[in-house]
Amino acid sequence: MNIVWATSESVPYAKTGGLADVSSALPKALARRGHSIHVIMPYYPQQMAKLNLKFDAVHEMLGVPFGDANEWAQIRILKVEKNLTYCFIEFNRFYDRATLYDWNGSEYPDNAQRFIFFSRAVMQTVLALGLHPDILHLNDWHCALCSVYLRSSLYSGFRNFADCRSVMTIHNIGYQGVYDQGNLYWTGLGWEYFNFRCLEFYNRMNLLKGGIMCADMVSTVSPSYAEEILSPEYGFSLDSSLRHCAYHGRLRGILNGIDVSEWNPASDQRLPAVFSPDDMAGKAVCKAALQEHFGLPVRPDVPLFGVISRLAYQKGLDVFADSLEDMLYHDDSQFILIGSGDPWLQGRFSWLASKYPEKFAAYIGYASDKISHLLEAGSDFFVMPSRYEPCGLNQMYSMRYGTMPIVRSTGGLADTVRNYNADDPSASTGFVLWDLNPVSLRNTIRWAGDVYRKHPEAVAQLRRNGMTADFSWDNTASQYEKMYRDAHQ
Repeated sequence: MNIVWATSESVPYAKTGGLADVSSALPKALARRGHSIHVIMPYYPQQMAKLNLKFDAVHEMLGVPFGDANEWAQIRILKVEKNLTYCFIEFNRFYDRATLYDWNGSEYPDNAQRFIFFSRAVMQTVLALGLHPDILHLNDWHCALCSVYLRSSLYSGFRNFADCRSVMTIHNIGYQGVYDQGNLYWTGLGWEYFNFRCLEFYNRMNLLKGGIMCADMVSTVSPSYAEEILSPEYGFSLDSSLRHCAYHGRLRGILNGIDVSEWNPASDQRLPAVFSPDDMAGKAVCKAALQEHFGLPVRPDVPLFGVISRLAYQKGLDVFADSLEDMLYHDDSQFILIGSGDPWLQGRFSWLASKYPEKFAAYIGYASDKISHLLEAGSDFFVMPSRYEPCGLNQMYSMRYGTMPIVRSTGGLADTVRNYNADDPSASTGFVLWDLNPVSLRNTIRWAGDVYRKHPEAVAQLRRNGMTADFSWDNTASQYEKMYRDAHQ
């Protein structure tokens, strides 16, 4: 198939979260299965300058209708590998920013315009480059408007889109692109699109809702999350729209994969020592290096719990903070946290690190690639107490590196982590809790630590189970292919 993949971020060019990992690995997996993939994303000069990219071509005059005017952008084209091409939309007024979406926790005030422009630029790029896509695969609210454009008179008459169907993937329904209805002006669409079957959302404009309602197929990034978002608790006021999709057979839940070549402990050059299920000696070296890097006592006997996360309500890190001090005071355990976000949580974790420097280290900020890989490899456990988690990738990275996840049973965490069974650990990969509160989380972490100290043979079994599980994209790319075929029926 000819597939156009639209996204606001992709590794290694720009990243704030899991969307970037998926937008790198899945197009690559599909291209290697014989499909022709064009990934279209904004060109962020401040994020991408350090990569020193050598572009294969530049399309200099991309006309993008925007409001009543015609703006001019350009397309930087990069051939990554056979069947995989990246097309970067360069328009510095909107994308030459220090960060992708916000500054100091506050969303850029022109984000509606920035990503309405991007959606229109995606459609114009298809025309300018003479592409004839079978599938327009859209990711999150930033480009959801493309599915509305595809059905509109603005683009439905072009031969480029004659055989095209749209797929809308929701990576996190908590972020929807909701703005004042006056922003409809920038889209070029008429007011007939501002209704409850399209963009209207409590008298505001909701870009993700428009994408959901107009797409031929809607997918989420795990089967459990696809079920959860049909409820008011997890649907963030779009549950009725999603139930409409599900009723008509247009909603799928497909578990994300990971790039197993990028995340491979047997060949990871970022680590001080490599290791495999058959030779785990290198993991102890990584643990010592991690402890040393964060200023903790280098002790192989103590259980080490790692966290890498946005410090946000969704991630349940407020509950982790409430459970942590009692463990730091009483338990012989170590904790390392890397993250940024809620200023109150940043302050609290920094204070706990200063109070218990022998047991807890906190780095407030974004981790480098090297440190992220070291934490996954050197930790004994990885803590993810999310309130909701569409898929989650870190629990899969952790298992790949012999690190046992401690998760709340929700979304993709429920789909990927099998709870420890003391009577038969042969199928277990981690530790699961259901009730998210400080006591429950603290008891689960202590349970995991107790197993680490007293049952080394069970720990070895859990590590092997996780390291040999198949989380590769090849395992799920075929499900995307089926969804693409179904979109054409």
